[in-house]
Amino acid sequence: MDAHRLAEVLVEFAQTLVKNLPIQGILDRLVERSIDVVPVTGAGVLLMGADFDLHFAAASDEVLLRVEALQLEFGEGPCITAYRTGKQVLIPDLCLDRQFPRFSPAARAAGLGAVFSFPIAVEGQQLGALDVYRNEPGPLLIEDVTASQILADVAASYVYNARVHAGERRATEQFREQALHDALTGLPNRVLLHDRLCQVVAKAQRSGAAAAVLFVDLDRFKTINDNHGHLAGDKVLHAVGDRLRHAVRPGDTLARLAGDEFVIVCEDLDHSEQAERVARRVAEALAQPMQIGDILIDLSASVGIAYAGQGTDLPDSLLRDADAAMFRAKRDGGAHYVVHAHDVAAK
Repeated sequence: MDAHRLAEVLVEFAQTLVKNLPIQGILDRLVERSIDVVPVTGAGVLLMGADFDLHFAAASDEVLLRVEALQLEFGEGPCITAYRTGKQVLIPDLCLDRQFPRFSPAARAAGLGAVFSFPIAVEGQQLGALDVYRNEPGPLLIEDVTASQILADVAASYVYNARVHAGERRATEQFREQALHDALTGLPNRVLLHDRLCQVVAKAQRSGAAAAVLFVDLDRFKTINDNHGHLAGDKVLHAVGDRLRHAVRPGDTLARLAGDEFVIVCEDLDHSEQAERVARRVAEALAQPMQIGDILIDLSASVGIAYAGQGTDLPDSLLRDADAAMFRAKRDGGAHYVVHAHDVAAK
């Protein structure tokens, strides 16, 4: 064992806390530095994956890449045993080994003479195992066994730490995703809609390109809830969200504001007809009867359209203008759209 190099490796692993090195980077470095610290010719690692299956993770050369993979193929080997039992597996002479009748002959055929496996575990939680190999048979000195286990233990701590941080990041991203999306339809909610509106209005003010907000409100949705119950109503809203996704253009923002109110934000419009075309597709999509269980439901929607792009619009006022136009459409009998800027209804 090279005590000086072992100390260097321990310091290097400690720096991964600052560098936030990914798990693969930790394992690649582990097999590389194991050869520097312990008198062996190669090293490899098997690690338990997220699906609780063992996966080959890293090796110091192409030969060991194949040998490590053989353990998974055969379902046996020192690394798998060290992982499953949490105990070291020391085989100083592969020619004499009878514990692994398939793996050991294959390892010998690959030119290996000895293998020593060390569990990678944290507080009893098995994460995988480290293998170190020699081309020639021969035991490891006790201090080399100790050094190898130290390397495995240190790697375990940092693998565990990296997984915890990855889990925290996923949880944070999931929480943020949930906070910005409607739980029923999966569409952006009011918070994300407002953020998107701010971006679109700012862009329209800079470029002068037209943008539009379409405020969509289902006609007679209260009757659906009253006659068929709120569960059926929720299924209708979910289905409406799916239909509207297919009615909008690529790049448009579709959000559920509240209840049966949906908003579509269209940007980079060459002319107003493009937004009105979206409104007509919305009407067509919702005009088809909807089968909810054994109930056939007829739908329609009132749509209000407001345009941005003159440099004076604010997100909230733009949404209010579209909302006002929608009420005009609903007051006129629904099932059509009204453009706020020109105060003209079209069917």
